[in-house]
Amino acid sequence: MAERQGEELRLRDVDNDSSALVEEAADSTLEKPTVRQTVWRVTKGLVPVVTIYALGFWRVASASVWVLMPFFFCLSVVRDLLRDAGRTKRRRAQLAAAADEKDLITANVAELPSWVFFPDIHRAEWLNQIIKQMWPLISVYAQSTIKKTVEPMVAESLREYKINNFAFDKLRLGSIPPKIGGVKVYDKVSRDQIMLDIDVIFASDSDISFYVSGIPCGIKDFQIRGMMRVVMRPLLTTSPLVGGMQIFFLNQPDIDYDLMGVADVLDMPGLNDVLRKVISQQVAALMVLPNKLPIVLSNEIAAHVVKLPEPEGVLRVHIFQAKNLVAKDMSLIRKGKSDPYVIVTLGAQQYKTHTINNELNPKWDYWCEFASFSPRGQVLKLKLYDEDEMVGKKHSNLGRASIQIGNVAKTGYFDKWINLEDTKHGMIHVRMLWLDLTLEQSALKRALTETQELRITNLSSAVVMVYVDSAINLPNARAQSKPDPLVRVTVGQTTQTTVGKLRTERPVYEQGFTFLVSNPETDTIEFKVIDQKTNTQLGLYVYELSALLLAQNMRVDTQPYDLIIDSKNQQHDSKLLFCLQLKFLKKLPVLVDVNDDISTVTKPLSRQTSVQSTKSVNSVITSADVSEIQSSAVGANTPTDGMSRTSSIKRDSTVSRSSHAGGGDQEPLIEQAETTELLSEPEEPAPGTGVLGSIQLTLTFSVARQRLNVTIHKVVNLPIKEASDIPDPYVKLYVLPKKENSNTKRKTETYKDNCNPVYEETFEYIMGVAELNSKQLEVTVLTKKTWHSPVLGQIVLNISDYVNVNTPSFTGWFDLETEVKEGTVG
Repeated sequence: MAERQGEELRLRDVDNDSSALVEEAADSTLEKPTVRQTVWRVTKGLVPVVTIYALGFWRVASASVWVLMPFFFCLSVVRDLLRDAGRTKRRRAQLAAAADEKDLITANVAELPSWVFFPDIHRAEWLNQIIKQMWPLISVYAQSTIKKTVEPMVAESLREYKINNFAFDKLRLGSIPPKIGGVKVYDKVSRDQIMLDIDVIFASDSDISFYVSGIPCGIKDFQIRGMMRVVMRPLLTTSPLVGGMQIFFLNQPDIDYDLMGVADVLDMPGLNDVLRKVISQQVAALMVLPNKLPIVLSNEIAAHVVKLPEPEGVLRVHIFQAKNLVAKDMSLIRKGKSDPYVIVTLGAQQYKTHTINNELNPKWDYWCEFASFSPRGQVLKLKLYDEDEMVGKKHSNLGRASIQIGNVAKTGYFDKWINLEDTKHGMIHVRMLWLDLTLEQSALKRALTETQELRITNLSSAVVMVYVDSAINLPNARAQSKPDPLVRVTVGQTTQTTVGKLRTERPVYEQGFTFLVSNPETDTIEFKVIDQKTNTQLGLYVYELSALLLAQNMRVDTQPYDLIIDSKNQQHDSKLLFCLQLKFLKKLPVLVDVNDDISTVTKPLSRQTSVQSTKSVNSVITSADVSEIQSSAVGANTPTDGMSRTSSIKRDSTVSRSSHAGGGDQEPLIEQAETTELLSEPEEPAPGTGVLGSIQLTLTFSVARQRLNVTIHKVVNLPIKEASDIPDPYVKLYVLPKKENSNTKRKTETYKDNCNPVYEETFEYIMGVAELNSKQLEVTVLTKKTWHSPVLGQIVLNISDYVNVNTPSFTGWFDLETEVKEGTVG
């Protein structure tokens, strides 16, 4: 009985302690700073002010820096307020991690475990109890691992910022263990694997000190939270039943911490930003997809089976355009605008579009690709920024968007306008295509054809997986010292590097990499063994990917390859051991139900065959193109798509239209076609007989590339008023109604003394399907005989009357008319 009463008292004390922790977390936001903390805060704020004052007083810097003193003081105060808020948040997370689950329910909603919100995620308190008991042992192992593995990686990253000599001094991970917020086990997976997601919460009371260039710095209260995936494969019939494990974060986890010591004082110059960026990079390099932490559990399984990365597919992303963005640039002369660009992120992979200056409706037409290893649960993140070169290159936020790519992998495509978050207004048009991996040789030809037709140089047709096992008999880079080797693997413009090994001529790496390949028939893989201390090349091997095409299943197992050594070290029989696997990209088959409205039907980002004949300038369309065009439409959810489409195409009396111009009835179900049968080529249309002359044009619209191409062929029968006044004609194009936007202006060459000039020049406009109905093309023929270039003739065309998704190309003659006002149709 006494023992039972003692146990009840102990449990009551635990509950009281947990409640006290939560109450302390709730009251921490009201905690007032002490006199000592206040003095320290004011002193930190005065340090930069006094420094600037001294520089100006002793004329070390310009007197104008005195003006900046109030700015720096205010910045210091604001920084301290933000830092206090961060410390409060971290303290609450620590207390929540240490509290009992019953009390945790009453804490801040953002700190609740994932099982509270998602019914398919299970509680794991039993696992938390095990981790709590084992944490003292786990922390010791983790400390040694961080010292051995993370320290050289951080030091290497800091060298990029001209910061040297990084070393840990003290590593204490604290007494608060990691907490598992919930576990989800997947049932619909392959039979030879087990896959589960773990909500990891690590809100530690850690105390870590280190030296950077001899300066003592420190980090405390390090926190990290994210969804970690664990894949156990292959499954075995013998002990330990699982051949290996792969551990990784699906997306970049949330990381927070507080700086200590000199690093805290030097926060003004940006050391904090550098450290945060480096820490995020190292976490991503270790455990954020496509990077994994592989663990081999059975000697029966070769290491490359677990450590060779194999993506499930490739995600091709097209950042097309945005509209109605917030104006961040202030201007007294004209309406403010922005200089927008987009950061595209999937896991640890990131791309940046180019910047478009002074535009609130930018069109980037930017393409990029991501190797995706686990689409279920991964999120594609888009962040829009305004690049402001005038304020220290400060980049203002224009909004963000997130897209789950799991559905994209199922349907094969994505094409939508997305409302931006964290901003007042704005939308972005994103198109995505999912590409599976295959060993079919015929897929290579189709992939190469598609990338060539899209005319985007950075797109891929295949994926190669590289596993670097080890090297033997490496030469010394320095006298009386063994090398510190690492391997740099390069495919095309992409280079990835193994972890460096210290003082060994027989390094073991056991690391896998994935590369996107433009053309495996011509590309190569370059292996360079480098001494990381001296940056000296110890060996080189170049592998032709065309040889991999001939291998069985396009795979070569781990075997040694002779390295090319510098002439001074020819006596070394150096070898590099690696294995390779090649796979081609293949589009998913797509069926389109034509019972849906054509403006809401979407199709993958494939491009129709060129519809322009280089000789006769008339359209040559394959039956595959007709099928593709009939089942294609882009910009499904744009607000401007509500504009009604003309039911029939207007025909000018002087224009001869091809037989397919009006479109036809569609079949109930259209499948993507791959035939190359050609339709009969239409006859050359006859020139017009306009009084002011006639002009021949070709308009071609590419649904896949979202481009309008306008070809100026020739102008005929320009009138001559006087024999001595023969015109010097050229053609100028504008897309209306925004004629004042110089981005739409195009001009041909000028031909002297010519009434029948032949130009054959093509101009390209970035334009979505939804814009065809609202845009006009103004074509003006002018002469440069006088300084003001008088107009010889002009036409204004409704673009949708001549090209659309059913009629991708049109060639015809138009009679020139007198100059018309903007916005009217001639």
